[in-house]
Amino acid sequence: MKISESSEFTMPLKNLLVLIAGTAVSVWAYFGIVERISFIEHQQDLMVIEIEENDTWIDEWTPPASVQENIKKVIDLENQLTRMEVELEYLKASISK
Repeated sequence: MKISESSEFTMPLKNLLVLIAGTAVSVWAYFGIVERISFIEHQQDLMVIEIEENDTWIDEWTPPASVQENIKKVIDLENQLTRMEVELEYLKASISK
């Protein structure tokens, strides 16, 4: 079989339309999938940025001065209570003798 400019190729119109429709659906599906993947990647990038900001905020956060002062007072009270308990035990032991 020789192929030249005058060679003819025949195909039923129905088959041609099916090929065109199939190609169109395939292209539409491809670009739909690519668009969805791009959207998901963009959302992921935004979430990563937000997570990093939150992590930085958590790492750099310090309680206000009033809270820090109250914490020191509570620690001092705990120490005083411990000392008083020890003294009380000593006094009980002294009285029992």
